[in-house]
Amino acid sequence: MSYEHLVGAGNRGSRSRVLRGLATAIVGAVAVGVLVWVAAPGKVLHQLGDMSATWALVAVALEIGSCLCYVIVFRFFFPESAAATSRRVAWIAMGAGAVLPGGNITSAAATGLLMRDGGLGTRQLLGRCAALLCLLTAFGFAVNGVAGALLLAGVPDGPLDLSHTGIPILVSVVVLSGAAIVVFASRRFGERTPKAVRGVAAGLEGAWTAVRNPAWRLIGAAGFFCLDVAALWAACAATGHRLGFLAVLIAYCIGYLATAVPIPAGLGVLDAGLAGALVLYGLPPTASVGAVLVYHAISIWVPGLGGLIAWLSTRRVRATKLADIGPSGLAALRLAEATETDA
Repeated sequence: MSYEHLVGAGNRGSRSRVLRGLATAIVGAVAVGVLVWVAAPGKVLHQLGDMSATWALVAVALEIGSCLCYVIVFRFFFPESAAATSRRVAWIAMGAGAVLPGGNITSAAATGLLMRDGGLGTRQLLGRCAALLCLLTAFGFAVNGVAGALLLAGVPDGPLDLSHTGIPILVSVVVLSGAAIVVFASRRFGERTPKAVRGVAAGLEGAWTAVRNPAWRLIGAAGFFCLDVAALWAACAATGHRLGFLAVLIAYCIGYLATAVPIPAGLGVLDAGLAGALVLYGLPPTASVGAVLVYHAISIWVPGLGGLIAWLSTRRVRATKLADIGPSGLAALRLAEATETDA
């Protein structure tokens, strides 16, 4: 490749990064504008000052429980690793998903990177990461549809009109039906199916296999989702304006669609999405923004801090192992690593 081509590629890459940064800044500004439009900052600050500390602590406890449930279900998909290693990887993956753009997708990607030296083949590793991601996502959409159906049936836990109950049911049916079509197409057309579709189908197949062969650790998938929703519900209760759990659950699912926009930690976009959805399902605007800000802070700091502690512990474990090897063993290890790199 010529020098001119390299310079052109570098310039295109720089322009692309600038455009992505500009788009991110615009989306973030719009999201903040939506929050200010929903509730005036002064009123939100007053709401935050009046929030119940007890309910806020309940939200923290529920978020910790959600994270522990993720560790449980993670162990189901990666049973070969030592328990301590599995826990550390799960926490680091959760921390990456909480802080970086992408949410659960980022968690799955981080899992793949952290587990690549765990003795699993690349195809097997990617399949398990995809299966875990698909299981959590499909469970969320399924529960969203069930919540809408319960409200439609007259359960007094939120708005009962068709516009509030029919949309979540329709979204869940469309998404889950789409997943079934992807699996069918992959089975029917085999190698002729686009590679990306085959990858999604493999993850869905893995998730379905896990459901058809249940183990107690799969309870972790339900706990991870439901306790996170419960943390948002507790944050709503902290404002003094309680909302039914089913209504909060549907608002949670709607609000989290905003995380499709690649903003670090979902700052702004998740807050705007959740606040708007909570207002749609009956929470006052000021209370909605206050509850979302408290919940989002908790949902970032709990897994983020846990992931940081887990990451620091991996460095400490590695340092201890290197110290146990001794100088001569360390020299041999470095020589082996250099040889592998050269090869």
